[in-house]
Order: sequence, then structure tokens, then C-alpha cells
Amino acid sequence: MILSKFLAKQLGNPSGLLGRLVAAPVLNKRNSALNDATFDRLDLRPHDRVLEVGFGGGYLIGRMAAIVTDGFLAGVDVSPAMVAYCQERYRSQVRAGKLELKCASAESLPYPPGHFTRVCTVNSIFYWENVPQALAEMWRVLEEGGRLVMCFTCKRCLEGREFTRHGVTLYEENQVQQMMEAAGFHAIDMAHASDRHREFVCVAGTK
Repeated sequence: MILSKFLAKQLGNPSGLLGRLVAAPVLNKRNSALNDATFDRLDLRPHDRVLEVGFGGGYLIGRMAAIVTDGFLAGVDVSPAMVAYCQERYRSQVRAGKLELKCASAESLPYPPGHFTRVCTVNSIFYWENVPQALAEMWRVLEEGGRLVMCFTCKRCLEGREFTRHGVTLYEENQVQQMMEAAGFHAIDMAHASDRHREFVCVAGTK
């Protein structure tokens, strides 16, 4: 139980040297398929302004940076360790003003209304304290016609895992869709996929 509690804490909010040296590479590797699916559904263009909520080890940031060459990338994460890790990893983009990384929660995004054309998040919904509030914030910072892409592991693949008993909330796909609709998103569609670790769903919606 102690180990599973520690694992849940590190997955939700990686901290310290262990977070930087172990959690970041693990998150990048284990979530690569979900990040790739999210990247495909974002349909990015060079001038897009993109926010990633819960960027973890920064795998998706690297993929997006190769496309968003004339726009702007930003990321928020609750983990100071992950912010520091990715600021070092992408220091050239940060110094050039092409990338901004902040320590913040999904429920309180530090950006003005309509600031982004795209918002994305991968496997972080389980750790949000208030999902409706987080979705309302993502809707707020998107411009009209902007796109939200969320990717997360299917509930049935995580049920029974010991670490999910410690501050982790699992959601069915229809619950997520209903919360997105309540936040104001429309034209919501879902794509199911899997890798060798789990089944997952990628949900996209428009403001």
C-alpha cells in the first residue's frame, strides 16, 4: 500500500530528484502512444498557439515544437520538478520566447480568454481536483472555433490497479463527453485505440 500510494503521488505530481530522473522518462515512454494520438488529432499549423495542460516529461511539447514554428507553445503542470525538467530540456525554445512553461493547476490557467487556438491534455484528468472547473478554464482560454483534444486511459484498464485508490479518479468516456458539453464544447467526437499497455480514448471538441 505504501508503494502504491507513493506511485500515485509521483504520477500525479512528480517531485524531487526522483521525479526529474525517473518519473519524466517513464511518463514519456508509457504515454507515447497517447501523446502521438493527441498530436495527430490536434491538426497543428505553424501559426497555432497551443497550451498543454499537464505536460509531464514533455514528449508532446517536442513533437508540437517541430510544427508550431511561427506560433506559440505553452504548458502548465502542477509539478515544479516537471517544469524545471522541461525548462532545461527545451531551454533554447524557452529563451527564444517560443515556449512558456508555468507551474499551475488545470483549474486555474494563468492565461487570458481566447489566448489559444489549441489546448491538449494527456492522462492528467485523473488527478484534477475539479474536472468541470478545469474544462471551463480550457474553454475560456480557447478562441472561438478553437479545439480541445483530451486523451486518457480507459477506466476499465485501470480499475483494480492499487495506485488508483490514492487520489486518482477514473472516468467513463460518456462522463467526460457530458462534462465537455456542460463546459460549452460542441462537435465532440471520440477515437478509441490501444497500445501494448492499455486501451485509451482520444476526445476532441470545439469551442
